[in-house]
Order: sequence, then structure tokens, then C-alpha cells
Amino acid sequence: MLTRLLDRATTSLNLRTDPSPLAPQPTPDAGYDAISRFALLAADMIAAIPTRSRPRWNEPAVFFFDRRKQAELEVARPTASATDPFVELSERIAAEVSVLCGSIDLRRVARATPGMRNAAESLASACAAAKELADLLTVPDDELVTVLHPELKAGFRLLVRGVADVGQFHILLLDALGGLLPGPRVLGRFVTACRSVHPTSTGGVPMTAEARFQMYASAALRPNGSLPDGFGGSDHWLWPHTAFAAIPTCEGERVVLLGPPAYRATWEVNRRFPALAADVRLLEVLNPSQVAARLGKLI
Repeated sequence: MLTRLLDRATTSLNLRTDPSPLAPQPTPDAGYDAISRFALLAADMIAAIPTRSRPRWNEPAVFFFDRRKQAELEVARPTASATDPFVELSERIAAEVSVLCGSIDLRRVARATPGMRNAAESLASACAAAKELADLLTVPDDELVTVLHPELKAGFRLLVRGVADVGQFHILLLDALGGLLPGPRVLGRFVTACRSVHPTSTGGVPMTAEARFQMYASAALRPNGSLPDGFGGSDHWLWPHTAFAAIPTCEGERVVLLGPPAYRATWEVNRRFPALAADVRLLEVLNPSQVAARLGKLI
């Protein structure tokens, strides 16, 4: 009787050793899968970094006064290769750059890979693909930025992703703030060109932007909490071509100061990485007392 009951219970449980075809399959983790690939690429870039050759016997590079020595030097001097010595490596790096532009998680893994950024920077002068990789890895992702306008006593905290330079940030900032600062709204085609992945051509429509504000690094702030007039603070200007990663930080946040434009500054709207989606999102509007407190910390 007991045996029958156990058999019946086992049958009702319908125990199976083979996995059900309807069972959820594990999702591959692209970031985890890329760890070993990035490590190998970093090692190969380190191995490819050219070493500087020393002159033979401390001789000068030219012996124009001695034809025989000059001929010996020309024979011993390595000849430039007609082909790119980094062809295969460049193709691998270009493929990774394309993948990295489409995934913030992979960019984080690449930045965390030991030696990856240093190798790309060291190889950048000899390999164009390595420079692309080095520049891409410096582009901030999901960073907090504080923007302060001392004269208007206005301030904002924003979340920034995929912004390569100050000109791109200038346009996306104006779009994110809307009407919170004086002046007309930024043109939609400028926003699209700075935000979208591979934006479509404007068909000959001018893409010249004009600075609404002069942007400064935090060091431009004077002891009284104001910004220099005219060209007085030009040493601390943030130009449109300035890399966004070069903006100094204060307490873990990048700080940008706004003032009236010193002159009519314009620049051509373009993208350093057209395949890299960018975004500037407003998180918080600071009240005048918060602005004054933050300016006091900078002073």
C-alpha cells in the first residue's frame, strides 16, 4: 500500500531530468563576455607601442660635410614602410569603437580594463584608430554637472551622457533648460545634430551656432563671487572645441559657470562621435541661496 502511494506521488510531481524547452534561457552578458576580449586588445596595443630608436654612436642625424658618413647613415636608417604597420590592429580597434559607441555598459568595462586607456593614449600618435579609442574612453557617461550663473543667481544640476565637447554641451544644455534662462530656444536641427545617433544631413542648411553665454571653468570666479568682464577671464574660457572631460570637478561634480558673451562667438555644429548617443537631462533647479552656497565653496 505504501509503495503504491509513493509511486502515485512521484507520478503526480512529474519529475523530469531533461530541461523544458519552455524554460527561460540565461541571457548572455555582453559586458562579461567582453572582459577577456578587451584585456587581449589592451595587451596587443601595449606590445605595438613603438619604441624610440637611439642614434648610432651618438652621431648627429646629418653628415652633409662627409658624404661617406652620410651614405652609411642612410643605409643604417630604417626605411618607412609603405603599408600601415597597424592594419590588423586598427581594424580590431575600429570594430570595438563601433561596438562601444552603442553600449554604455561596454564603455564602463573598457574603462575598467587594466591598461586599456593608457595603451590607447600611448599608441594614439602612431595609430589613428587608437586615438579614436582613447578619445572615446574619455567621454563622460552619466556624470553630474553643476551649472551656475552668478549674475542671475541661477543654478542647475544636470545628468550628462555621451557629450564629447563643450560646443555639444552648450546646445544640449540650452535645450534641457528650455525657458529657465533668458533668450530664444535653441534650433531643433542643432539639438538633433548633437543628440541623435547618425543624424541625417541638413541638406545645405547652415549649421552655425552662436554662443548664448560665455562658459567658464570654476577657477574664473573672483573673490566677490562674480566673473571677470570682457576678455579678463579668457584664460578660463571653455571653448566649443574643449573636451568635456577637461572641465574641472568640485566635490565630484563638474562645474560650469555662465556669463554674458564677451563677443559674438560662433562655431560649426558637428559631432566628434556621430554614432554615440548624447543626452543632457535637468535634475534640479537651485534656488538663490543654494547658488550662493556653491559659489562660496568655489571661492
